[in-house]
Amino acid sequence: MTNLSIVIVNYKTWSSLSLCLDSIKKQDNILIDVIVVDNKSDDNQISNFKIQYNWIEWVENSENLGFAKACNLGAHKSNSDWILFLNPDTILEKNCLKPLLSFCEKNDAYRIIGIKQLNENLQNTNSFGFFLSFWALTGLSRVILRLFRGSNSYFNSNQITYPDWISGSFVLLRRNDYDLLNGWDEDFWMYYEDMDLCKRANNLGLQVTLLNEWKCIHSHGKASRKSDQIKVRSKSEVIVSSHIFLEKHFNKYVKYPTHLLLIIFQAFELIIKSIFSKNYRNILNNVSRFWFKGVFKNIWKSKMIVNKL
Repeated sequence: MTNLSIVIVNYKTWSSLSLCLDSIKKQDNILIDVIVVDNKSDDNQISNFKIQYNWIEWVENSENLGFAKACNLGAHKSNSDWILFLNPDTILEKNCLKPLLSFCEKNDAYRIIGIKQLNENLQNTNSFGFFLSFWALTGLSRVILRLFRGSNSYFNSNQITYPDWISGSFVLLRRNDYDLLNGWDEDFWMYYEDMDLCKRANNLGLQVTLLNEWKCIHSHGKASRKSDQIKVRSKSEVIVSSHIFLEKHFNKYVKYPTHLLLIIFQAFELIIKSIFSKNYRNILNNVSRFWFKGVFKNIWKSKMIVNKL
């Protein structure tokens, strides 16, 4: 049994994935198995990669199952004590995993673990945040939370901090905790699944922890900027998933008005941007049908999930 399994979900991000895998290969003195789940990239690249990176276990999906389900498929292939869910557009520091894992094993209170993430210019990407809430939408909670829990600079500058949630681009947790959480929620096709995972962990008393002593490079959003079609689908899913999170976690008395408030904010932004952009007109068209089903039929489901049922 290895100490650590790394699960990477790939969709047409081969150049980034190559750099990511090379950075994993440079990790010394630690037993790692790497599982790459390809969400049907369908671009004839995977054969060459399977030859070049023959030390990796490859899972080839027959369709794009989304991030959460692909993560779960990869995790089910693992039998390690620890699982690291890692984006393909990340690059690890040399020999960072061994001391990170040793530190976490000695500190049982840290359960859902992230590290500092920097962009290509070595600037903080703020890969953490506070849970979506009614008050967050009004802007009031941002002021209150910053007074009592600190700003982004606080979370970036202190060695150990405790945000509400950490980005799914780097999530380290014990296998037992993954099983306790029943993995990632597959109702989220893309986005907000990391906030959801941390919310459920928080409900179970599992501490979400950001360890800034260790760092990785993350080309944030690079995987979702490949083409106009991918951009439209990605930005549509951000909006869709925000309502799925809201529907799942909000109190029943504030759920409906919060949906409406969020729709007003989202629609206003999309209408303005759609005047100048065809992509935003397509996004508005996509999410309008989703909003209609949600508001009038109480169906808050991604069509990417519904189409596969």
